[in-house]
Amino acid sequence: MKLQHLGTAAAERIPGIFCMCDLCMHAREVGGKEIRTQSQALIDDSVLLDFPGDTYFHYIQYKFDLPAITTLFVTHWHSDHFYGEDLAYRMSAYANDNPTHMDVYGSEAVGGFYERAFFLEEQYDHSRLSYHVLRPGDSVTVKASNGKEYTVYAFEAKHGHDFGDCLFYGITDGHSSVLYAHDTCYFHESAWKDLAKAGLKYDYVSLDCTHALVEDIQTSVHMRFIDDLKVRDRLVNMGLADSSTIFVANHFSHNGLATYEQMQAAAVKEGFISSYDGMTTEF
Repeated sequence: MKLQHLGTAAAERIPGIFCMCDLCMHAREVGGKEIRTQSQALIDDSVLLDFPGDTYFHYIQYKFDLPAITTLFVTHWHSDHFYGEDLAYRMSAYANDNPTHMDVYGSEAVGGFYERAFFLEEQYDHSRLSYHVLRPGDSVTVKASNGKEYTVYAFEAKHGHDFGDCLFYGITDGHSSVLYAHDTCYFHESAWKDLAKAGLKYDYVSLDCTHALVEDIQTSVHMRFIDDLKVRDRLVNMGLADSSTIFVANHFSHNGLATYEQMQAAAVKEGFISSYDGMTTEF
């Protein structure tokens, strides 16, 4: 499998869209890996994870074939992970000469925001898009635009309103497996049970690290790097990961107070990688 992190920031991005803090000023001056856009990932150039407002920029920047992608999994309803108004432009009234149909998967709450986008357009185009509700513990097998089949497991994220409105995903092609866990705090016990039930052994684990290296913050919807380490240890203890698993810290806020270089230095010491926009890994 191949996974590309198209964007690696929280909602306001780095530098924050209206922010003048030292970290954001540093990112503006230095550029490069210090610039982070809203989080989104792509598996094998064919399975899209989340659809933020920065999707169009990612499409232009990384030149993947967005019009041909037919499979999208959405973690939750915040606009930096699901911007439905842009997704509605996949309808035939806007996207000419595209014969493909996209299946969109997410929680019932995301489905409400999906419906809102088409309500604003005052039309639907079921020949181009369909929405499928997933609940924690569900799994689905999909055939992506590359012809491969993927089985995707939905787990409840500790985020949002905690009634199954936010999800994270385990994805396997039968040979390799990815755990993509954004946005979430340290997992619900119910999610740990569902992870054990799914029984995947993960080759690649991407974990929310919104608060980065800050240790004294009280957080109930995101993780810090010290929380990532706890998740890593429990996955290994459960036999769901091992020393060969690639662990990645991802989804950063400027309020985490860590530059890319600072985060990468801390990550390497613990056998992790700090993500950056455009980072591609094959495994």
